[in-house]
Amino acid sequence: MNPILWLVVALLVAGVIVFVSSLATRRQLPAVELPDGEKLPKTALQQRAAWALLAVMVLSLAAVGSLLFFGAERWWDDDAVRLTFTFLLLAALGVYLVFSISVRSLAIRDDGSFDERDTAIMARSCAGVGGAMMVVVAAWMIGLVETYHETRLIPSYYLSLIFWSLVMTNVIASLAGILLAYRRS
Repeated sequence: MNPILWLVVALLVAGVIVFVSSLATRRQLPAVELPDGEKLPKTALQQRAAWALLAVMVLSLAAVGSLLFFGAERWWDDDAVRLTFTFLLLAALGVYLVFSISVRSLAIRDDGSFDERDTAIMARSCAGVGGAMMVVVAAWMIGLVETYHETRLIPSYYLSLIFWSLVMTNVIASLAGILLAYRRS
């Protein structure tokens, strides 16, 4: 089986891990009593996380699309393709940095835009990240070992792809953990 297919399966499993950890986060949040039919408005943190996740996903999918279009070997050999891929992922990390700075400024303000519920969600937003990253590493290792078992020679460009997939799994799982924790049962 192709290593990329293993990665797709790993990302699906990683998503399940993040979702299950967000369920645990929801159980630890302070209860919110609302009248029947009334919805809880989106918080500033929730809105920022949604926009950040959307931007990070678009940039990550563009990078993955370029990788799939050109193939891993051509990606590694062609500087323009590799630098475009890297720039797209660095831009996604830039979006996450801006998100983190804006959350810090929300927490510092004393206007009620960041409450104890937001604090609890931020404290637990990374609960599923470790498990998601472990699944991605396991998928890479199984996929690469099975693909290159006969030659016993795994191309070195996969090291870079493993690194970037772990970094982006961390970012996406963190943002998704925030959004999933806000969902009501």
